[in-house]
Amino acid sequence: MGHPGAFLKPCEELLVLCDCNNFFVSCERLFRPDLEGRPVVVLSSNDGVIISRSNEAKALGIKMGEPYFRVRSFLERRGSAVFSCNFQLYEEISARVMEVFRRAVPSIEVYSVDEAFLEVPPAGRERPVEWGRELRAAVLKQTGIPVSIGVAPAKTAAKLAAERGKKRPETGGVFALLPGEAWDDLLGQVPVEDVWGIGRRWADFLRRRGVSTALRLRDTPDDWLEKHLGVRGLRTAWELRGIRCFPLEEAEKPQKSIQSSRSFASPVRSRESLAEAVTEFALVAGKRLRSQTSLAGSLAVSISTSRFRAPFYGASAEVPLETPTDSDITLIKAATGALASIYKEGRDYEKAAVCLGRLSSAEAVQLGLFGEKTNRGSALSRAADRLNEQAGRRLLLPAALLGEKEWRPRKDRHSGVRLEDLGTLPAIS
Repeated sequence: MGHPGAFLKPCEELLVLCDCNNFFVSCERLFRPDLEGRPVVVLSSNDGVIISRSNEAKALGIKMGEPYFRVRSFLERRGSAVFSCNFQLYEEISARVMEVFRRAVPSIEVYSVDEAFLEVPPAGRERPVEWGRELRAAVLKQTGIPVSIGVAPAKTAAKLAAERGKKRPETGGVFALLPGEAWDDLLGQVPVEDVWGIGRRWADFLRRRGVSTALRLRDTPDDWLEKHLGVRGLRTAWELRGIRCFPLEEAEKPQKSIQSSRSFASPVRSRESLAEAVTEFALVAGKRLRSQTSLAGSLAVSISTSRFRAPFYGASAEVPLETPTDSDITLIKAATGALASIYKEGRDYEKAAVCLGRLSSAEAVQLGLFGEKTNRGSALSRAADRLNEQAGRRLLLPAALLGEKEWRPRKDRHSGVRLEDLGTLPAIS
């Protein structure tokens, strides 16, 4: 244990991981309370695979990522409810949950659409479990979403605690790993692959060397960990000792690239239909770009046929943008131009993607000599974002995207719930 980090002291301050339970299913149940107690699953785009399961569906043995066609009959025989995904609705409900968190704590890191790390306020440090249960009750009352809460000095330990709170009903949804307490019993029950930050490759490597649990990982010598897993792996072990190595990151880090891609509901052959799809993907990517206050310096388009049908064809083209931009008009023009250079007639295309690269901050951009037109396009795009958000639907969009499109994802089991329907739920108090 010769590494200097071995002598770091465990952190006395606490943070929590809040994890929304079966989040997409919970969102659908907000508008269908009659589904409580029934197996419920939510499907991915094109109704392809299962991406969210209720506890009842898990008890039936339904796996995450299971292709829907394989279990469709099984679910129907057991009276299960099945929904197509409604990501716009889930993101809005997520924002409501995060707002409840923000009102309760001094700092927050939104880790994903259904998870957040929170700093425990001074009032909660003396009674962390009770404070966690009060927070959980507040979220349930104000948003209708059940959450599991893990309390610990470090992020990695908090993830394990939240998982225990989710799986053990006797915890009331809240479990704590507190400084000075023995963690061995819990860590000894956790497979090493279930430790946050330990991927499949590291887990296989560790298991071959006898490190099969979180407890064994925690107790592995620092010099060995640093040699074989690097600094990240070493810090993960420190966090299992209660030493905080990964701080809260309140400011969301901008993405280095932004991609919008999708498999089509049915093969697309015509150039016009493919251009429509690429136009929509450019719009989606552009909105994400503006949401993180960035500009794109390049745009790439890729298209491909099915890899399971010969002959396969796939191609991509990248277009440098003369002036970094977030203008939908400029992005769509670049995307359709790139598509024209790689499109081949007579092919059945099954997937396309638009990727924005060379991203830079919109707050520190050097405009070119002819940047005025780009500025107008940016302002127009931002105005469209605001109007669409206020309307709760895509009120403004290119005429080419109006009407039904063969390439749009299949949503045969969409609940029909729209953002406007959120007004029927209780307001956050």
